[in-house]
Amino acid sequence: MSDDMKRPRESSARDSISPSAAILWASAFLIATLAIFQAGRLSPNPAFAGMATTTDEGFSLVTTSSGNGPKENPYEFLYVIDSSDESLLIYSIPNANNPSASKLVLMGGANLPRLFSAGRGG
Repeated sequence: MSDDMKRPRESSARDSISPSAAILWASAFLIATLAIFQAGRLSPNPAFAGMATTTDEGFSLVTTSSGNGPKENPYEFLYVIDSSDESLLIYSIPNANNPSASKLVLMGGANLPRLFSAGRGG
């Protein structure tokens, strides 16, 4: 072998990063840092055990705020899951703070297997 073949070739490429790549990396780090800080500022959505109950007959009941009504006593939705029938029913109580004018109103319902199938895109 000749001496030229034994000697390693000198690289003609620069050993430094190009300015456009440096800007891209800096932007990626900045976006990641901002995302981490923003995630730390998000308030958690607490779940309290008092909001849900189950029965021996296979019903699960969950209440959530509807976003309507006074702040100190907001109106709520009642979600009823029937395990034996595999259905979900959603109820509302309009005018919940006025017992003489309030009533339980069925807002909607769904068959849970169909609902989960649709959620999976099927």
